[in-house]
Amino acid sequence: MKKIISLVMMVLLTVTGCSHVGNYLDVAKDKGISKAYVDALNQWTRRETVYSQFETKVQISATYKNDVFNQAYNAEYARIYYLTDAEKKIREDMQAGFTRDFREIFIYAAMPNNDANDFDRANSGWTIFLSDAGGNQIKPLDVRRVEKVTPLMEEFYPYVNKHYGHCYILKFPPVGVEGKTGADVIKPMKIVFTSVLGKAELSWP
Repeated sequence: MKKIISLVMMVLLTVTGCSHVGNYLDVAKDKGISKAYVDALNQWTRRETVYSQFETKVQISATYKNDVFNQAYNAEYARIYYLTDAEKKIREDMQAGFTRDFREIFIYAAMPNNDANDFDRANSGWTIFLSDAGGNQIKPLDVRRVEKVTPLMEEFYPYVNKHYGHCYILKFPPVGVEGKTGADVIKPMKIVFTSVLGKAELSWP
């Protein structure tokens, strides 16, 4: 009888132990952003650091939110939040309409002098423009600071650190490769930030 009880206890301990191991393995799995999204983010994100006499003046990261990137973003958002097909369709339709009207670039800027981090002000110390393949300078239609950086934004744009910099949404007209208004993606293109602190240029592709 004692042997039977001991055997049962060993089985229970073994099963319980396996359960704990399974839980630990589950905890170790990455539950965050998928590799597919990270690859798309890296493909369409550019970074530039401006130095002066070995001192960092400004660090800028910019993600060009074109159709390819937006598709990856929407797919990742749908995966995380288990969107229905109808909900996916609504997001995709809204995004398609938006990209026909604008070229949008998500910006994160950090600089030691926080007062100079003023891209959105009317009297900003920075001049910002796109330069297309024809050398045309295209000014933004809108520069808007993101007032509240959410956990979602920090996960989808991991280069963002709300304690050191600011995020901006820049909207440009849908200028084509020859500098004419149209639905064509600007390719190649370059965004330029220039001020007394220095100049940063980020190019796509």
